[in-house]
Amino acid sequence: MEIKNVRVNEIHWSIGWNASQEANKRLKDKIGETSKYFAQLKVGNATYNWMVDTVGKWRPMGMAPDSEKGTIMEKTEQIRQEVFNKLPGDDSLASKICQVPNYEEYIFYKDNDDGTIDVVITGWGFHNFKKAGPFVETWPPRPVMHNTTIAFVIDGERQPQRPFSIVTPKMQKPDITDEQGVRTYKEYAGVTITVIDDATQRQFTFTTEDKDTELEFDITTKTSVTVRATLDGEPLSGETVGIDYDGHHYDVELTNGEATLPSLSFKSGIACTATLRNEQRSEPLSGNAATIITFDFTTPPPVVEEPVKEEEPVKEPVIATLTVLNAQGQPMKNARFCLKQGEQELEGQLDELGTAQFVKDGYSIEQPLKVNITTEDQRQIEPIEFTLEENEKDYVLEEKAPKSDLNLMSLLVFLLILAAIAAAIIFGLKPGTEELTKIINKNFF
Repeated sequence: MEIKNVRVNEIHWSIGWNASQEANKRLKDKIGETSKYFAQLKVGNATYNWMVDTVGKWRPMGMAPDSEKGTIMEKTEQIRQEVFNKLPGDDSLASKICQVPNYEEYIFYKDNDDGTIDVVITGWGFHNFKKAGPFVETWPPRPVMHNTTIAFVIDGERQPQRPFSIVTPKMQKPDITDEQGVRTYKEYAGVTITVIDDATQRQFTFTTEDKDTELEFDITTKTSVTVRATLDGEPLSGETVGIDYDGHHYDVELTNGEATLPSLSFKSGIACTATLRNEQRSEPLSGNAATIITFDFTTPPPVVEEPVKEEEPVKEPVIATLTVLNAQGQPMKNARFCLKQGEQELEGQLDELGTAQFVKDGYSIEQPLKVNITTEDQRQIEPIEFTLEENEKDYVLEEKAPKSDLNLMSLLVFLLILAAIAAAIIFGLKPGTEELTKIINKNFF
């Protein structure tokens, strides 16, 4: 795309190269990638033409606003410095390459969507017939960029980490003040800037000056906080509310259920805390309306004390002793036993004295206990039953006599009775007489 053309009789080629396609090739050979900042030279029919590959609206610097000229000249100077760096020891050639007839007509710029500026040089290597001279001498003194420092203040104090937006003719972007509550920009004089405080949306517009400048923007907004309190639905009065905000403490008394603290300076993101009856409520303040903090108390029901239950003393277990004797009255030493009552069982072994101990509390005194005995020689004896007594700890059990001995004794008694009857018959005595009794006693006892 052609961005500049001029008749050949208006300017003069200063470099000893063929001013045609050879010039473009030799330029790239000399300065490499830096040649991208120099428009391609094309020799036409009695004209010189300069072409670029990039699209966009290219304009000569003479059409740029004063606020942009400084940036364009600064970028052009950077390009010039690159050329000299590419040609060390050959300042003469570097000067001729960077020479243009004049900067306002031959230095072109293009605005980008991101707010930056691109620069390209036409007329490189040429000088004007009427205004011949080195490239640098055609430049006016470059403007100086100055520091512009801004701050947002509340009650005269600068606000650190304060979010805001900055708007310039080229851009709009969010920003934030630093820990000291300031933000500094380096800018040329004459640039109009608007800053917008995010929290209050207040706008401040200023124009940069040809000197370092500090600006403070007052964003103080007064607001209030009201505490409302009730007890069982009725307004609470005569009590003091403590209010804490932004490092300051205030005491306000309740009247007819309300206490108001006016003229607080609103600060975004800082909560206000109210304390009443050891309870706290916190609310962020509003910059547009009064903030309401509410307490609703209720009278607690009377406390009913539960009677203290006395702990029952821990009862010591009652240990009882069980002694088992055989039919002859001798201890059943080392015999195995099983003590049963209902589903409860206790197995163990008698000692050398035929005794063993058991916890009496584990059994009922209302039901009998049964003891199964297995003797040392593995003989099973008939189970023995006994009943626990209230205050008794020692229980002696005896094996029942064998059934065979009992039958023999019964037979012996029976024979004695028969013998007595026979004697009565022989001696002619009637049963039941005194003589019969004497005969039985004499003969059998």
